[in-house]
Amino acid sequence: MNSRNNPLIIDRADLVPPGQKATAWGITLLFWGALLYLWQPLLSLIAWGLNIHLFYNHMILLGGYRTFLDLLAMYLSVIAVLGGGLILWARINQWRFRGKERRTGLDSTDMPALCGSFGLELSDIEAMRSHRSIAVTFVADDRVTLNTND
Repeated sequence: MNSRNNPLIIDRADLVPPGQKATAWGITLLFWGALLYLWQPLLSLIAWGLNIHLFYNHMILLGGYRTFLDLLAMYLSVIAVLGGGLILWARINQWRFRGKERRTGLDSTDMPALCGSFGLELSDIEAMRSHRSIAVTFVADDRVTLNTND
């Protein structure tokens, strides 16, 4: 599909199709639910703590603290494995790229080609460089208009 027929939507929520809005809301709700599910053991512990009698019955008399400690040990082991993997990855990359600078600067922009692709004059771009802020508006025939905001 051509980019002219399907332009990017920037700061125009009213142009987003309803299906995309519904999908975005659904994914957001799904991940908020997953986050709350992961916090559920701590939330349960706090809820039990607010009712001391119920907390005492479940955690002390019925042995719920053992399950809590087992879950805590499992969570800590997962955190340790993931953290150790991350540290190992960082150390390997530190060893691989030590002393090697792979980042390069950007090539300079070909101003005549830039002017040609946007239908501008070189003098327009030079004049705009002196302003602190400009507004660029894209019009239908692949041209741009420049306005100063000073």
